[in-house]
Amino acid sequence: MLTTERIKTISRLALPFTIALSSQFLLALIDLAMVGRLGNTAVAAVGVSGFCYSLVVAFIAGISPAVQGIVARRRGERSPEPRCLPLNAGLVAAVVVGGPLAVLCHFATPRLFSLIASDAKVAEAGVQYLSILYFGIVAVGLNGAFKGFWAGMERARVQMSVVLFTCVINVLFNYALIYGNWGMPAMGIRGAALGTVLALYTAVIVHAAVAWLQNRKDGFLSVKPTQAIFTRILKIGMPAGMQEFFFSAGYIIFFWMVGQVGTQELAAANVLIRITMVMVFLAMALGMASATLVSRTVGEGDIPGAVQWGWDVGKLGVISITLMGLPMLVFPEWFLSFFLRDPNTAAISVIPLQMVAVTTGIGSLIYILGYTLYSLGDGNRVVLVSFSTQWLFFLPLVYIVGPYLRSGLLEIWLVQMAYGTLATALIVAIWVNGRWKRLKI
Repeated sequence: MLTTERIKTISRLALPFTIALSSQFLLALIDLAMVGRLGNTAVAAVGVSGFCYSLVVAFIAGISPAVQGIVARRRGERSPEPRCLPLNAGLVAAVVVGGPLAVLCHFATPRLFSLIASDAKVAEAGVQYLSILYFGIVAVGLNGAFKGFWAGMERARVQMSVVLFTCVINVLFNYALIYGNWGMPAMGIRGAALGTVLALYTAVIVHAAVAWLQNRKDGFLSVKPTQAIFTRILKIGMPAGMQEFFFSAGYIIFFWMVGQVGTQELAAANVLIRITMVMVFLAMALGMASATLVSRTVGEGDIPGAVQWGWDVGKLGVISITLMGLPMLVFPEWFLSFFLRDPNTAAISVIPLQMVAVTTGIGSLIYILGYTLYSLGDGNRVVLVSFSTQWLFFLPLVYIVGPYLRSGLLEIWLVQMAYGTLATALIVAIWVNGRWKRLKI
């Protein structure tokens, strides 16, 4: 039963992660505004680069849920194993996987980016930006390992504090390096990339300092990861990375197909997806809270209790996110006016936005239960659901409804809603099936 006490426990874990995710989204908007002063070419280059960067970062995205799941499980089991052992293994995985990936992408970017961006000036700016940004891949993996550790230890406020601090640092770096302030060289779009990379490594240093001061006795950087724990991290984390890669690639194709229908539809779709992602931040944070509570309770041997934690977090997500959507359901035109100035584009977005407001709450179960399943070692089936519903159902139908039949945004969004409903039903079915209860990690 979703009692007041259980809501407090969930909120204590989820709220700091919500603030951290929201801060990172706000930082992305500030970065875009600062780059915007360089002109349309720079803005377009950063926009396209963001998708390319997401595709590559996906390969290390699974480190965080893997570390989190193992740390929480071992705490529940009261294991004598040093608590920082999974963290140490995650840090090694970030370097081993991220290092070669960063070097490869740095040298491959000039050739590959020109295939994505048809405008020569956009391609040139994008190469300058990405060639530097890719050196932050290792830092992303390292920060992900720390995030998983703090989540598994139920110390989400540490993650929140580090993110808030480094967001401020990132803005200051960008202000200095993009425009040449405070005696720094004016590097333009390259300065934006360098500022982000420096902020990422600053976050690593802060995370490491906190862990060293507070968890040195738990084996931080002093206990060598075994081959078994390292393999376990990669095995648990790989499905999450695959899902992130295919999901990002799928939406690149989705936007391309919507663009074939019309510019108005493409602009509206971008706004609708961004609004959806803002609502999904809470679901992602709740998913991290659920992963810790469920994994810890499984480690304690209380399987019925673990099941109940999953359902309780899911209920809280459905209720809270549905309530968040009510103002958009009642006043869609007002919300759209912040993003869309063209009245025709805003008009075709009204009903799709109301659909987003009504369905995102129930759709939050994809993120809450899906992330929990990753941390429990049952991520392979989540990947199968994500890939099949997106690539075998959603994208083919969007192509038929959009570029082939030349239907409008409303019809495309009906396909989007059907896709979300199907994926939600399948993720819930995996949770109910309960194979995760028998998995050892």
